[in-house]
Amino acid sequence: MTSPIDAITALQNTTMSDQKQKASNGLGQVDFMKLIIAQMRNQNPLEPQKDSDFMAQMAQFEALNQMKVVADGMKVLQGVQELNSAAGMLGKTITGKQVDAIGVTRDLVGRDLYGRPFARLTSMEKAAVNKDERVVAAAADLPNAGNEVTGVVERVVTDEKGIPMLLVGDKVIDLFTISEVQ
Repeated sequence: MTSPIDAITALQNTTMSDQKQKASNGLGQVDFMKLIIAQMRNQNPLEPQKDSDFMAQMAQFEALNQMKVVADGMKVLQGVQELNSAAGMLGKTITGKQVDAIGVTRDLVGRDLYGRPFARLTSMEKAAVNKDERVVAAAADLPNAGNEVTGVVERVVTDEKGIPMLLVGDKVIDLFTISEVQ
């Protein structure tokens, strides 16, 4: 005896991968198909919806998906442009505001010691990174976050969110707080 599979289950089985799907705020294709099927099941049989109405809804959904793809592409381009701007600061004397450098310093030390960012280290490796003198110095310098710093940009790094940061000595400067470039 075989068990019946409804259209929604079949659609989920063909479109969902084995990996966990990221939660999103918008409707996915499966959600949209569930809505369409629910509309079809619950419509008035004496006044059924026209095929053209369903096609219009599908076209609108596809247009929204394409707009999302374009918006995601724009975010990538913006990130590349910000990184290029930061790289253009290398070797220049700047004035900008110092930020909390602990996260960026942990990543730098993790890459120097183990070849991976802090988030991808084992707990033993993280403990070793946290004891490194550079991380201890960054933690001790935390009260200075927000102060203006002037110096030569030696290195460009990104924080955990992908925002470019500039290293001036052992200070981390937010690219978007630069008030002067010499």
